[in-house]
Amino acid sequence: MHRKRIHIITGHYGSGKSEISVNMAMEFSQKGHNTILADLDIVNPYFRSNEARNLLESRGITVITTKYANTNVDIPALTGELSRYLKDKDKTLILDVGGDDAGAKVVGRYRSELPSDETCMYFVVNCFRPETRTLESVYKIMEEIRTASGMKVDYLINNSHLMEKTKKQDIVKGRDFISDVSNELKIPIAFHAMIKNDIICGVGFQEPVFYINKYMGYFLK
Repeated sequence: MHRKRIHIITGHYGSGKSEISVNMAMEFSQKGHNTILADLDIVNPYFRSNEARNLLESRGITVITTKYANTNVDIPALTGELSRYLKDKDKTLILDVGGDDAGAKVVGRYRSELPSDETCMYFVVNCFRPETRTLESVYKIMEEIRTASGMKVDYLINNSHLMEKTKKQDIVKGRDFISDVSNELKIPIAFHAMIKNDIICGVGFQEPVFYINKYMGYFLK
């Protein structure tokens, strides 16, 4: 993970961005950072990082969310909490953003408050999801997010898997796909997200591997 203070996690619905956001928040907290997780996902209120709120708060992580979280109102509204934390250089922020241009508009609202030298934006790719199984489809979604947020993607995250059915050849396919995307779009890979029991011996990764736990679906508010 990049050594910046504000980490914006984007990706298409089902890419696993909320799971990665939670794991990143846990990782930063364990390393002694004063960590804030902002759940800005207004696109999919049924599978989001706010679901793990109790766990996160038990680890000393502050969780903030949209005002209308878990309702049928799609108006991205936050209190002044986010603006306050964006200015606080003692805080490390993870922003879990909705999976399309509508979700990215939330980031666009705060664009002027995001210091460019302290902020990086990631795009999570799962090549086994129908919407991101080709280079063209990945590029299309990234362009939509760039236009809506006013920000470019700085890093890619490979999160290609088939849940419990993931096999070694699937991991190799995900590695090769994200490498092709990185080479074509000239965007570096931040890391490869792997479940701790994934078999990766002999796969060979040029970039770091980030082992994640599966928290979503196990902890409720």
